[in-house]
Amino acid sequence: MARKNMFEGLTPPTPTPEDSAAQQSPRPAPEVFQQSGPIAAIRNDLRSVGARSVQEIEPSLIEDTGLTDRIGDLDDDIAELRDSISRHGQQVPILLRPHPTLSGRYQVVYGRRRLTAIKGLGTTVKALIRTLSDEEAVLAQGQENNLRKDPSFIEKTLFAGELEDAGYEARIIQDALNISRSHTSHMRKVREAFPRVLIEKIGASPSIGWKRWYELATKVLERGVDPNSVSPAPFPANLTSDQRFDHWLQAFESSSAATLKQPKKAASVEIQSKTGAKIGSLASGKNKVTFQADATTTAFADWIAGNASSIFQRLHQEYLDQTDNQD
Repeated sequence: MARKNMFEGLTPPTPTPEDSAAQQSPRPAPEVFQQSGPIAAIRNDLRSVGARSVQEIEPSLIEDTGLTDRIGDLDDDIAELRDSISRHGQQVPILLRPHPTLSGRYQVVYGRRRLTAIKGLGTTVKALIRTLSDEEAVLAQGQENNLRKDPSFIEKTLFAGELEDAGYEARIIQDALNISRSHTSHMRKVREAFPRVLIEKIGASPSIGWKRWYELATKVLERGVDPNSVSPAPFPANLTSDQRFDHWLQAFESSSAATLKQPKKAASVEIQSKTGAKIGSLASGKNKVTFQADATTTAFADWIAGNASSIFQRLHQEYLDQTDNQD
C-alpha cells in the first residue's frame, strides 16, 4: 500500500511550460489603471525621485544660455573654487533643466561658477535636473542667489533690466529678486542714468547701497550729464569696485562744479525783415542784450545808435502796456 505524501498541498506544483510562458508575459493592466491609480502613482514617485537625485552630467552637454545675474568675468574669481573642487570634490550640485529644443542637452538654471570651474577640471558635473518653465527657472535662479550670496544692488539692477527686456512681468521680477515695487522703480532710474558698459567698468560695488546709486542717478539725469564723458580714461589699477564707484563720483562732482562756474553763452536770435532779409542777430545774456548788425545793414545799426533813446522808450512803453493788459 502506497504511503500518502504528507507534504501534498503545502508545496507549489511543478510549473508547466504554459505556466512559465504566462509568468514571463504578464497581461498588461487596463489603460485606466495606467493613467491613474497605483501605476500612475508609482510612475509619479519615480519621476519625483529622479528630480531629487543627483546625476553626473558631461559639461559639454550643458548650455549656459540663462540671464546674467553677476557683473564681471566668471574666470576672474574662479581659480580658488576650481582648486577647492579639485581637492575636495563638488559638494553642492548645480540645477539644470532639459533644453527646450535640443534633445539630450541641458540649460543652467543656477551654478554657473561651479560649472565653469568644473569645465577646467575635465570631470562630470553633479546636477539636479528639473523640468522648469522660463518663469520657474528665473524664480529659482533669483532665489538661489539670494540664499547663497546676496548680489549687490547694482547686480540686481542689471538682472532686473534683463528680465524686463525679456518680457517678464513685474510680479515675476519682484518675486525672483525679493524686492518691492518701489525698489524696481529705483532700479529703473539707475539704468536710465548709467549705461551698462559703465556699470560693468565700475563693478559690483557690494558696499554701495541702493540709496547712493539712486541719488547719483538723480543728479546725472537732472544735470543732463553724459556719464561716459565724466571719466573716459581707465580707472586706476588696484582699485576695488567700491573704490571705482567713489572715484567716478568724485570725477562727476568735479566736472559738474566746473560746468556750473562757466558763464552761460548768450542765447542768439536771428532778426529778419518782413521780406525775410537778414537784419542781424540779438544775443541775450545775464542782464545784457546785444544787437549785432548784418554786414549789409550797418547803416541801419548806425540809425539805431542815433535814435536809441526814442526807440527804447517806445519799446519799454509797449512792454508796460502788454504787462498791464495781462494783469
